[in-house]
Amino acid sequence: MAKRFVANFVGVTFLLTATLFAAGAYLLLARSHGLWMLLGAELLLNAPVPLFLQAGSPEAIALVFVTLFFALLEAAAALFLFYHYHRASGSLDLASLPPL
Repeated sequence: MAKRFVANFVGVTFLLTATLFAAGAYLLLARSHGLWMLLGAELLLNAPVPLFLQAGSPEAIALVFVTLFFALLEAAAALFLFYHYHRASGSLDLASLPPL
């Protein structure tokens, strides 16, 4: 009975990870609003976290903390850039950016 529960839990963890990754990829690639793109990047970065936590080893848990640290850095930098872009242009629609 316990073995069947663990097998179902592993399947649910993989399903959750795949769903988070797919939602993040959609938000990052299909949206032009900056905050939706930031949310998609965060979901892509944090999608493997349930798999790491399910592994339960100390190395996997340390990797979760490293992943969360880089997600925090990415969010802080993106919000800083979005704030200044919004003050300069009045919107967060990244489709209106001038081409390079």
